[in-house]
Amino acid sequence: MISLNKKEKVTLYMLAAVSFTNILDFVVLMPLGHTLQETFDMTPIQWSAVVSSYTLAASVSGLLSIFFIDKFERKKMFLFIYAFFTFGTVLCGVANTYDFLLFARLFTGIFGGLINATLFTIVGDMLPEEKRGTGIGILMTGFAVSSAVGVPIGLYLGVTIDWHAPFIIIAVVSAILWFVCYYRLEEMKGHMDDTPTKGKKAFFSPLLNVLKNTKQLKGLFALFLVFFGHFLLIPFFSPYMVKNIGFLDQQLTWIYLCGGLATLYFSPKIGKWSDHHGKYHVFVIISFITIIPALVLTNVPSMSIPVVLVFSSLFFICGARSIPANALILGTADPKQRGSFMSIRSAVQNLSQGLASFASGLIIIDNPITDKLENYNIVGICSVIATMLGVFMFKHISDTKAHKERMKNLVTK
Repeated sequence: MISLNKKEKVTLYMLAAVSFTNILDFVVLMPLGHTLQETFDMTPIQWSAVVSSYTLAASVSGLLSIFFIDKFERKKMFLFIYAFFTFGTVLCGVANTYDFLLFARLFTGIFGGLINATLFTIVGDMLPEEKRGTGIGILMTGFAVSSAVGVPIGLYLGVTIDWHAPFIIIAVVSAILWFVCYYRLEEMKGHMDDTPTKGKKAFFSPLLNVLKNTKQLKGLFALFLVFFGHFLLIPFFSPYMVKNIGFLDQQLTWIYLCGGLATLYFSPKIGKWSDHHGKYHVFVIISFITIIPALVLTNVPSMSIPVVLVFSSLFFICGARSIPANALILGTADPKQRGSFMSIRSAVQNLSQGLASFASGLIIIDNPITDKLENYNIVGICSVIATMLGVFMFKHISDTKAHKERMKNLVTK
């Protein structure tokens, strides 16, 4: 199996650090849900609006970016987007009303979603097919570290000091990383045409090319289902643990610490397994395993802390099925239009997360008499159904046959 060289590893870990700030800005909001709902006296649907505002804004910006993202050099585009994302995080850190917070999440989401697309695009440009699973596995360690370290620290600061504190710290770290990337990230111009075409047809070609590509459309729909199924459980997970299971706000840190550490360990391995055993094969196995924590965490009325940590950590690990899923999607894109396609991918991902958050807010009922959340078990069942439909749809872009041929060629060489 082909290994990453030192230069590739350094770049990937630098991008993973950027991903850490990007993802932390998004996920740190979830465990603060109980605190924020009390601070601004939010109803479940208002809380869902705060969560989904980020992802829906990211979805819209992702769709609009497809018309220009491949027309610019990758590094300059990334630095531009990351600067405005940092400013948006500052706005979140100074928000003092519900309306201001909603606006700040919308603004941050516009650029946060584009960072995700740009990072995957850079990885796709930098690495060949046989290295992409490993590369995405390293990139995804940003999520693991944000869960293992960032979220517990952010939750601690948010609960013991002030909920604004995590966002201010994320903004400071992002500003530092911006300068690191400015000096260390190499320019990438290989996707740019020397003689670009003009006219309406050329302007709309990124979108038209995807609409004409049945394989890409099926892959995007499959990705929508996977993220929709996963994110149905996320917005109300922390409030459910507090109200129904009996966790204290401070004890939520153990869920994210254990889950993050487990994901930090398994993410690079899942990336390597995807390259070695086939991306679709690994994706299917993890998708079936995720049924267990999804149903247990949403249907068992009473659990001890150790039991919750076991199943919540397994749920975190299974979230890494997005590594082979994204690698499969990335492989369907033409290099010259990879940026625009990955923007569409990011838009689809964010749209699915936003709709999932909104859907869970419609399903969940906050019982004022018992002060408990109801119908979370229904959300769990819907999550499993969406995940299994995603497995079926991803079969249309399976790499099983191509992987066997590639491994056969490596053996004969």
